[in-house]
Amino acid sequence: GTGSYILDLVAKTPVAEIHLFDGDDFLQHNAFRAPGAPTKEELNESKKKTNYFHDIYKNMHKNIISHGEYVDEENINNLLTMDFVFICIDTGAIKKEIVSLLVEKNIPFIDTGIGVNVAESSLIGTVRVTLSTPSKSDHLKNRISFNNNEEDDEYSTNIQIAELNALNASLAVIKWKKYIGF
Repeated sequence: GTGSYILDLVAKTPVAEIHLFDGDDFLQHNAFRAPGAPTKEELNESKKKTNYFHDIYKNMHKNIISHGEYVDEENINNLLTMDFVFICIDTGAIKKEIVSLLVEKNIPFIDTGIGVNVAESSLIGTVRVTLSTPSKSDHLKNRISFNNNEEDDEYSTNIQIAELNALNASLAVIKWKKYIGF
């Protein structure tokens, strides 16, 4: 969800290229966490999320490259050609590898996170945006979670809270624009 809103905002800037990495298919639960309103027919196509968003945003930005696969040990080095990376994933194992590689290679990035919990029959939520730069990355271990423990997090139950995804993306893109001096 957050990544699709980041795409929506970054596609409206003059960046040279935008690379999309995700192995998921675009399904109904994704549609409720993303900008826009796909048709029933589009949802039934079961396209890769990256292809779905590429097809929409190619109308606004020429150089959107779809990688319909998860970042993993075999393709992680594709990130080495990037000037900046937005990380919008919730699983810890590969996230830790991505963060380590980007820090080691001095590639700036923003990691986003969302947490939603039930407290006294109400939902409470948090959004987190963490910037790492070549000159500042010592704070990451205190800010980014690499756990896969989702038992206490309602977000993992596909709760539909697109507004938190949009807020998280907006804060991430604002932080990125400040960093690059946009």
